[in-house]
Formats: sequence, C-alpha cells, structure tokens
Amino acid sequence: MTSVGLSAAIFLLFQLFGRWDVRTFPAIVINYGVAASIGWILAGGSETFVEVHEQTWVPLALAMGLLFIYLFQLIARSTQEIGVTVTSIAAKLSMVIPVAIFLLFDAQDELTVQKGIAIALSVPAIMLASWKPGESRHVSNWTMPLIIFIGSGMIDLMFAGYSGPEHMTRVELRYLFASLPLITAFFAGLIWHARASRIHGIGFMPGGRTWAAGVALGAINFGSLYFLLETYDKVGIDRSAVMPVNNLAIILLSSGLSVAFLQEKLVSRNYLGLLLGASAIALLLWDAIIG
Repeated sequence: MTSVGLSAAIFLLFQLFGRWDVRTFPAIVINYGVAASIGWILAGGSETFVEVHEQTWVPLALAMGLLFIYLFQLIARSTQEIGVTVTSIAAKLSMVIPVAIFLLFDAQDELTVQKGIAIALSVPAIMLASWKPGESRHVSNWTMPLIIFIGSGMIDLMFAGYSGPEHMTRVELRYLFASLPLITAFFAGLIWHARASRIHGIGFMPGGRTWAAGVALGAINFGSLYFLLETYDKVGIDRSAVMPVNNLAIILLSSGLSVAFLQEKLVSRNYLGLLLGASAIALLLWDAIIG
C-alpha cells in the first residue's frame, strides 16, 4: 500500500503546483536529481554499477530515462489542464499493455474472457474520462492521455519484466534499477531546461518554492518506484495480477482525494470513463486472483 499512497501523492502534488506558483519543468528536473541521488547512494554507487553493468537491464533502464522525462512533464501538464482523475486513469490503465504481452509470451498466463473484455474496455475508458464539456471535438483532449497510456505501458513492461528475483538478486540492485532511468532523466531534463531558458529568456535557476516542490516530488517519486519494485518481488501472485491491484487502488485513491480536497469537477462522460476503467481493472484482478 505504500506505493499506492505515494503514487497518488504525485498526481495531487502536480495539481497543487499551479496554486503554489511552482515552475513545473524545473521542479521535475530537480525531482529526478533528488530521486536518482537517493537510489544511487542506497545502491552503493559506482561499485554496484560496475559489478552489474553488463547485465541486459542496465542499458534498458538508462535508455528508459528519456521516456521518463518526456512522460513526467506530459503528466504534469495533463494533470493541470485535464485533471487528476483523467491523468491517473490514463497512466494506470497502461498496465493492460504488459498484461497483454505476458498473455502472449508467458506460458503461465492464459487469455480468458475476463482478461479480453478488460483490455477491450481500456481505450474507451481513457477517451470518455478525458472529455470535458465543450471539448469533445478537439482531438488534443484525448491525445495527451493516450500518449501517457502507451508510454507508461512501456515503462511498466520493463519494470515488470526485470523486477523478479532472477534479476534483482539483492536489495542494492533494486535501488540501482530504480535510480538508473532517473539519472538519465535528470541529465536530459537539465539540458532541455537550459535550452528552453536560453530560447525564452527565462532565468535558469528556479526560485525557492520550485526547489522545495522538486525535492518533495523527488523523495515521493523514488519511494513510489522502489516500493512498486518491492511489490513485484514480495507479493506471491503473478505479475499480471500485481499491476491491476496496484493501479486500481491508485485510481480510486487519487480520484477520491482530488474530488474531496481539490474540488475537481467531473461530468457524466468522465464518470462513465472512470466506471469503465475501474471495471477493466476489476475484471483483471478477479481473473488473476480468483479465476
């Protein structure tokens, strides 16, 4: 449950950035620097990296950092422009992508009626949840959640595929696995921020609120990622069952908190999308655990 609470906190923190006059992208870059530093130190630094640098998951994790920085700024923008509920659904329903891959290539997973229906429901759930009054004609309103859906699914697939004990043989490797994409994301974001500052004539160094928000976000982000990896390893159920359990809890928690405390308004189409999304995840959960 720790990963669930921290993941929901990320969405809520993004929503508050606008109210606190936080510069979003610099805060994201700071976040990656803080999160990467935490993981690198806990992993044992360069000594552990040199020991395992030839393993397949190391370059993949480093390369995935480029997708991290792009998706994280897109999630921040989507959260502020579309809402916490919509963005969390788009990000967390992405688990149907690795679930589908496991069904195709993992001999221990079987395609059942419940799983098939759940996967079919996911895309309309995202689109319905994204529509707002007067916005249904604009493709861009569901393009952002759809990109988040696909990109997050690729990240979920990598972490699910390499989080098992056959790759993460001790806790230091799990810390390293969590930190590597964050390191790449930090340096890519730093270059991106420097270029944007020069082009737009904006100061490179952020203010105190942005620094504070970035540090808080970094601690939460690393904790969320690390405890997700812990969940894959410690919970004694199939990988295709871990993702629905985790993601359903995040959607319910972030949606409830955003409506209760941030006064987020939902219309009937949003509620229908939320219902379809929850139904899709519930079907996968039922099939994986009970079926």
